[in-house]
Amino acid sequence: MQMEPIPVIMRCYFNLIDGYERILDLDGIEVSDLEQARLQAIKAIEELLEEDEGISEDWHSWTLEVTNEDGKILFSIPLYGILH
Repeated sequence: MQMEPIPVIMRCYFNLIDGYERILDLDGIEVSDLEQARLQAIKAIEELLEEDEGISEDWHSWTLEVTNEDGKILFSIPLYGILH
């Protein structure tokens, strides 16, 4: 009898950072892999855009930084490239 592999669940945190300020995600979300985390990051950015169409000017120096539970940076997405 073959056993199904148990999916690995990890908690990722989506922090907004620039040179002067950090807005930390204290709750995070559970994802099964980095690809799911990347999709959730893009979704979060899209939600920011929906909330405020003028956000691109205010957020040009910001980056969405995705970390694991240990604070290790898994990847980051500069908002300037997404918002323009």
